Amino acid sequence: MESADNLLDQARARRRDGDAPGAYGLLWEALGAEDLSYEFLAKAADLFARLKKQAPAPGANWTPKLAYLCRHTAALHLPILEVMAWREGLLLQLYAPAYGVVEQEVLEPHSGLYAFKPDVVLFAGHWRDAALSACSPRPAEQLQTVLTNVQALWKAVLSNHPCRIVQHNFDSPAWDSYGSLASRLPRGRLALLRELNLRLAQVAPPQVAILDVDQLSASFGRERWEDARLWHLAKQHPAPAALPALAAAQIALVRAGLGLTRKVLALDLDNTLWGGVIGEDGLEGIQLGPPDARGEAHQALQQYCLELKQRGVLLAVCSKNNEDDARLPFAEHEASILKLEDFAAFVANWQDKAENLRVIAHTLNVGLDSFVFLDDNPVERASIRGRLPMVAVPEVGSDPSDFIAALGRGRYFEAWSLSEEDQLRTAGYAANAQRQEVQKRCGSQADYLRELGMVCEHGPFDARTLPRVAQLVGKTNQFNLTTQRHSLEALRRLAEDPGNWTQWFRLRDRFGDFGLIGVIIAVPAGPDRLRADTFLMSCRVMGRTVEHFMALELFAFARRRGIRTLIGIYRPTPKNSMVAGLWPQFGFQKTSETAQETAFERAADAAGGPLSFVAEAAP
Repeated sequence: MESADNLLDQARARRRDGDAPGAYGLLWEALGAEDLSYEFLAKAADLFARLKKQAPAPGANWTPKLAYLCRHTAALHLPILEVMAWREGLLLQLYAPAYGVVEQEVLEPHSGLYAFKPDVVLFAGHWRDAALSACSPRPAEQLQTVLTNVQALWKAVLSNHPCRIVQHNFDSPAWDSYGSLASRLPRGRLALLRELNLRLAQVAPPQVAILDVDQLSASFGRERWEDARLWHLAKQHPAPAALPALAAAQIALVRAGLGLTRKVLALDLDNTLWGGVIGEDGLEGIQLGPPDARGEAHQALQQYCLELKQRGVLLAVCSKNNEDDARLPFAEHEASILKLEDFAAFVANWQDKAENLRVIAHTLNVGLDSFVFLDDNPVERASIRGRLPMVAVPEVGSDPSDFIAALGRGRYFEAWSLSEEDQLRTAGYAANAQRQEVQKRCGSQADYLRELGMVCEHGPFDARTLPRVAQLVGKTNQFNLTTQRHSLEALRRLAEDPGNWTQWFRLRDRFGDFGLIGVIIAVPAGPDRLRADTFLMSCRVMGRTVEHFMALELFAFARRRGIRTLIGIYRPTPKNSMVAGLWPQFGFQKTSETAQETAFERAADAAGGPLSFVAEAAP
C-alpha cells in the first residue's frame, strides 16, 4: 500500500497536468490513511482548494451548511475540517465570521448567520470562554452565569432558524495555579469546569449535541492539546497537532445530526471475535476469555460489541466458515459474551465477503453506507475497501487489544440521542426473522400482510412523543419526501398551531412493536388548501403499506376540515429517490417541477390512487 505522502505527491502532479478527476481520486485515497498529521492535512487541504477551482469535488453526497462560531482563530482548522469532511462524504458549505463576534451573529436576527441558513451551527468554545476564577468566591453564581449565556445563544439560534447545534463543552487547562487543589476544592476552577460540563449535558435540548472536548483533550494529552505560544501570538486553540482529532470528532457529530450515522457492525469471526480458527482448533482450542491475555482481549471486544447492540447498533456476522462451526462458540463457549440472538444477520460460508455484505444489507434493508466492517485479515479489508468503498473499514493490526480503539477512533456510531426505539431495534430485527418464516408460508403479499395482524395507531404531537418525532425528523433520509429538518422547538410551535395537522404513527404486529415510525405535518397553503410539509416513515416498516394508511388518514382529516385541495412536495436528495413516485401513487397530479422540488396536487375528496392498508387502526 502506497504511503499517503506519495499519493499526495501524485495527486499534485495530476492537478498540474490538468487531470482533476485523477487528482481527486488520489487525494481521496491518501486521506484514507490512519493517524494523519496536521502538516499532511494542511497540504491536502491546500490541494483540495486548488482542485475545486479546476473542477467540482466528486464523491460527496451531502452538501450541508455549517456555521462555525468561536472566540478564537479558526484559520488553521477550517481548511482541514473541510477536506476531512469531504473524505467522509460531506461537501461542507462553511460560514465562519471573525472570531469574537459570536453574540453579535447570534443575537442579531438579520446577521450573516441567519442569511446563510445553516443546517448545523457549531459553537467551538474552550475553557477560557468560561472566564472562571482560579478559586471562585461565588461558584454557584459563576456557574449559572455561564450556563445562562450558553442557553441564551441556543435559544436565539433555534428561535431564528430551525437547525442543529453542536456545542463544545469546556476542556481543562493543562496547568492550574492551584495544582491538585483545582479539582479537589469545590470552588476550584477544574472542579467548576467539570460541574459545568455535567450541567451542560443535562440542560441541552434534543437538537443540541454536546461534543465532549474535555474527554477528547484528555485522550489526546492535555499538554499536547494546547500551544501557549500560538495562543498568545494568534489566539490559536487547540494546538495544530490536535486539530485532526478535533475535526474528526466534529464531523462525526455533524454526520449524526444529518442522520448519517453508521447502523451496522459486520464482524469477522476467527482471530476477530476469538483467537484461532474454530473449524481447525475446535471449541476448546480457540482463545476466548481469561486466563489467556489474547483471549481476554477478544472477550473485551465482544463486550464492547454487546454494548453497541444495547444502544441500537445492529450486529452481523460476515465470515468465511462452515456455518455450524461458526455458530458453535456463541451457543456453547462459556466465555462468549455474544450469543446467537445478538446478531441481526448471520452469514458464514465460503463465498466472497463483499457479496455477503450485499446479502446482509438486503436482508436488513439498509444501505451499505451504513456498514462498518471489522476483520483482522488485511487482504479482506483491502478487498472491501476496493469493491465497497461506501463501507467503513477500520485499519487494525494483529493485536486484538487494539480492536476497540480502532472502532472508537472511527466514531462511526455517534448519535445525538438514545430513544426507546433505538434500544429495541435489534429485537425488532430478530422478530423480522419470524415474519420472514410467515412470508414463506403465505401464497401472496396480501395474505402475508393479513397474517401479520398489523395494528397502526396515530395521534397529535405531545410532550411524550415530541422527542422521538424530532429524532425521526432529524435523521430519516430515505423514506422522506421533503427532508425538512425541524427543531424540537419548531415542532412544538407547529403542534400548537390549530391550523396544522401534526401526527405521529406507530405500528405493531403479532411479533412485536415497531414503535413510533412515521410523521406527517400538514400546514395551510391558502384558502381550502393544505400542504404536506413533512411526510416520512422509518425504513424498518417499508413493504407493510403503512404509508397508505398515513395517506388515507391525511385525506380523512382534509375532508373533515373542508379542505378542497391537497398539495404534496417532493425534494430530491441523494438518498430519497425511492419515494420520487409516491405522490402520483396516491392519486396526485404534477403541477410544477424544478431541480429543487416537484409539486403535486389532488382534490381531497377524489378517488384514485390504489391505497390499501391490510390492518386496522388501534381502537
